[in-house]
Order: sequence, then C-alpha cells, then structure tokens
Amino acid sequence: MKVFFFCVGIFTVSLFFNGAVWRIWSLHRDSNKIQEQILNSKTQTKALDMQIKQAKDPAFIERQAKDKLDMVGEHDLVFVFSDN
Repeated sequence: MKVFFFCVGIFTVSLFFNGAVWRIWSLHRDSNKIQEQILNSKTQTKALDMQIKQAKDPAFIERQAKDKLDMVGEHDLVFVFSDN
C-alpha cells in the first residue's frame, strides 16, 4: 500500500514539474476565452444580419435618402424659405 501512495506521489510531483498541469490550466483558460469570443461573434453576426435585412427594405432606403441626402419623394411637398 505504501508503494501505491509513493507511486501516486511521484506521479503527482512529476505532473507539476514537467508543466503538464500548467499546460492543462492554460488550455482550459484559452478555451474559455475562445468560447467567449465565439459568443461575441455570433451576437455581432446577428446584428449585422439584421442590418442587411433592413438595408434591403425599400422604405429604409427611401428614409435614409431623405434624412441623410436631403432628397424628397415624387409626391412630397417642399417649402423653401429665404434668409431675408
């Protein structure tokens, strides 16, 4: 029985000294970081997919043209005021 515990002790000490425990811990930590990055990428992908879907909508395109480019629709009424 003492030989068994001695062998287990030697095995445990050798794991610490050859760096296997540190490598396993490092791989586990890296795995957690990668899983978090995957989750963030999936969230960004969903947001971008929604933006693409929205950009294909003609009403969105028309609203952007009116708001950002000061364009008007065919049947819109435009008022022009002078500075005087």
